[in-house]
Amino acid sequence: MSYRGIDLDEDIIRKNKIPLLVEDDNWQELFGDIVNKNIQQIKEKLMELMEKERELDRLSKKLQKDKLHAMKMILGISDAVNNENKIENVDLLDKYKQRIEDINADLDDIMYQLEIIPQDIRKMNFDLLKATVEYGYKELKVKEKKLNSVTEELEILRERLKELINKKHDYEEWIDATYSFLHGMLGSQEMEKLDEKILDKGESTWF
Repeated sequence: MSYRGIDLDEDIIRKNKIPLLVEDDNWQELFGDIVNKNIQQIKEKLMELMEKERELDRLSKKLQKDKLHAMKMILGISDAVNNENKIENVDLLDKYKQRIEDINADLDDIMYQLEIIPQDIRKMNFDLLKATVEYGYKELKVKEKKLNSVTEELEILRERLKELINKKHDYEEWIDATYSFLHGMLGSQEMEKLDEKILDKGESTWF
């Protein structure tokens, strides 16, 4: 996988106590559903490893229970053979002994995998961190450019809004002052007549 200059110290995972990214709420919110092939592929592999670890742990516990059951059966069968002379149970005794040997072999394999899989998970989590850093910095530059553009547009709109507010204020002052002047000159009755004649029918009928 190419990270184009992304060179991180793998110890950063330990030093900064970086969690499994796929289980981190902040990472999920920012990067969990992004359309980025590299991040999604690593994420899927990491989740597969985590599920494999859980499955191995479940299987280990099941085999431990099966082994305990087999050992109890051996004790019971041995007692029947030795104390009750039930020779016919010897074959069954051999069967459970073989079962324990098979379980032990499976457990050895599982324990080996459970020892190495955390390293694979840490490595995959580190790869996901590098892919996230690469994507994050790339998107930061894109978003910063968009932010600058939006900020500039907002400044233009803010100035335009300020200009319109000033015009609105000027118009309102002029209208109030003009009505006050005309009202003082003509009186309310004449103003009402003019309002009906001019404002209702349009300026073209005034003169």
